[in-house]
Amino acid sequence: MGLKLFRSRVGKISLAVLFSGMLLVSTDVAIAQAEDGGAQEIDPGLVLDRVVAGLMRDFGITASGAWAFLWPIIIALGFGLGISGERYYTIIMKSKVNMKKFTDQLIKYVEAKDYDRAIALCDASPAGALPILSRAGLEAAKRNMGARAVQDSIDEETLKLMPMITARLSWVSVLANIATLMGLMGTIFGLMYTFAGLDLVINPKAKAAHLSTGIATAMNTTLVGLVAAVPLTLLAQYLTMASKALIDDIDENSVRLINALSRS
Repeated sequence: MGLKLFRSRVGKISLAVLFSGMLLVSTDVAIAQAEDGGAQEIDPGLVLDRVVAGLMRDFGITASGAWAFLWPIIIALGFGLGISGERYYTIIMKSKVNMKKFTDQLIKYVEAKDYDRAIALCDASPAGALPILSRAGLEAAKRNMGARAVQDSIDEETLKLMPMITARLSWVSVLANIATLMGLMGTIFGLMYTFAGLDLVINPKAKAAHLSTGIATAMNTTLVGLVAAVPLTLLAQYLTMASKALIDDIDENSVRLINALSRS
């Protein structure tokens, strides 16, 4: 989704604005160096301190309006991390069962027609998706309802569980895109604010300071937006792959169980 965004017209325009801003900053620095009689050695630590201080300052309510974009990005990041944590617990931790070993043991009980022990094995992992599906099929088999009833029981539980596994996953990607877009909006607004104020500053040095400070503030929103979007995009991809792997394992092992129940 992030690559599609930057390939779109909005992404291209935003990147053009960013490059224009950086070009203006570099030009301003070159002019300032020429006026000072040449380049001077800069302490990287001091520069980093100023960058961090400027970023923290922009979170406060200032006339530049950067805070109106930075705080929604932080909120989007918080919601995205919260959803990712809840989905990780549901998909990875809560449904964590050695499915092959579980199904092999279950099939042994089914072949021996020991449905009570098979159901007890499912009850030992009540939160697992596969044990829940298996229990529904075993209950139908125990009541001698036929192979079709066993299949219908497992299918019914599958329809209930699958949406629970994939629920809210798409929101992580949506929040990542929101963070990116809010960062770009903040940058565009910041550059517009900076350029609009240039005519109001008469002193050349004050004008250069206004330009450099305004562009730095504008870039801060894009930086924070990308810092929020990158981990959310990675989490969305990881959780999507994990949910797909879980569903594939459930499908494979439930088919094995259905075949075993049909033969018994």
